[in-house]
Amino acid sequence: MIKILFVDDDPVTLELMGQAARLLGHQALLARSGADSIISVKEHKPGLIFLDLMMPDMDGLQVLGHLRKDDAARDIPVVILSAGASLDDAVVCQAAGAQDYLTKPVSLQTLMDTIKKFTSK
Repeated sequence: MIKILFVDDDPVTLELMGQAARLLGHQALLARSGADSIISVKEHKPGLIFLDLMMPDMDGLQVLGHLRKDDAARDIPVVILSAGASLDDAVVCQAAGAQDYLTKPVSLQTLMDTIKKFTSK
């Protein structure tokens, strides 16, 4: 079991992703903003982060940049979630340090497969 942080400004999306993590036996941490996610990372030290690209306070790339500069968070795998299905976005996110990129809406199976991919190592 690991702690998985889900970051999204949509509460319904957050709850669904959290339920998927709990179904797989993991602890779900939920944050509704980029600022809250940074606090949660410092407090809870998750083993995996699912990060929405577009949020009102800080976008996912800003949060990712902050995490990659933090020695304690630098190596946490980050999966970016985006409603836009742009190849350019995926390339930019991976260049910024994301390990994966998923387009929303994410199916439950895809979400669970991605969680397994990063937690079965």
